[in-house]
Amino acid sequence: MRPGSHIAGQCFKLLLAVVLSAVGLSCGSPSGKSKPKTISEMVFKAQKDAFVDKYSKIPRDEIIQQATSARLYSEMKDYYKRALIELKVAADKDCARLVLVVLSIEVGKDATPANTYGIPFIMVTADNLGVDAYDLADSMAQRDLTPFTATGGEGAWSKQGAVYIADQLDAIISRYDTVRSSKHMSQDNKPKTFGDLDPNQDEVIYDYADQGYHLKVNSQGLRMDCDITFPKTKQTILILGDGEVYNPMLDNEFIATSILQKRHPDKVIVNAGVPNYSMDDFESLYKDKARFTEPDLVIVVTNGADILEQYFTYRNKYSRLNHIYRPTDAELQFYNFLYGKK
Repeated sequence: MRPGSHIAGQCFKLLLAVVLSAVGLSCGSPSGKSKPKTISEMVFKAQKDAFVDKYSKIPRDEIIQQATSARLYSEMKDYYKRALIELKVAADKDCARLVLVVLSIEVGKDATPANTYGIPFIMVTADNLGVDAYDLADSMAQRDLTPFTATGGEGAWSKQGAVYIADQLDAIISRYDTVRSSKHMSQDNKPKTFGDLDPNQDEVIYDYADQGYHLKVNSQGLRMDCDITFPKTKQTILILGDGEVYNPMLDNEFIATSILQKRHPDKVIVNAGVPNYSMDDFESLYKDKARFTEPDLVIVVTNGADILEQYFTYRNKYSRLNHIYRPTDAELQFYNFLYGKK
């Protein structure tokens, strides 16, 4: 790369953003129906894109495997813990019961460093915070998971796997059958959506592999076949998570939460899963939107990978918050060590 070419590239992106905005072009959908972005929004996007281009690599287990990264992994665990604390505070404020469920296929003979070191930390942290936690990964490590998984992205369970997960969650849900929140939200303050998926989707999509699956998203941005209605008359169980909850590669009728809903017509099972989300996303989604489902029970599906996903390059690519996550000294030092100084 020629000296100064990176800076010149950033300047060009910023200039292009301003010019496009000045001539009234939209950065939205091809139909032109989306609202044109302001100059400041376009400049910010150009700045973030340039920053992501500069720090494009996303380390995973290397954060644990490198002897020099102990300080960094400690930071990642602190990020995770702080987000969990914030989520618990918010759930307590809403008089809802918070429960953690550790779930991953990367256990047993397929165990990753992320889970080997992360799951014990999660369980101890939850215990110290007074949060009930259930380690499903421990029992799954004793099983042959081949029939339970499908080729695809994270949380790609087969139909048989989704039934197994529903069975495990069913046993947990039954322990909280009498839990009810006394908190009721004002209808005037409710956001338009409670989840982060694009609302009103009903189509076969191919975003994970050649095999498509039928995705239905209700008008509230949740992977559910119907909308949540108010005032509530049934126990509401909100499930937060990433692909393990979203269940890619399965039609809506076969995902674990749909199975649970059929088994429990006396409850409302809310699927707020979004692929690639991590603990700070669960926390912000809950506080921004999902709490307005008025949950009685909040189940967060997590695993050791959620700790590593607090790394700044992962946050810049997948975080639901439109921020530029700049590295701490430990993050930057590790990035330069692993990939070369920028």
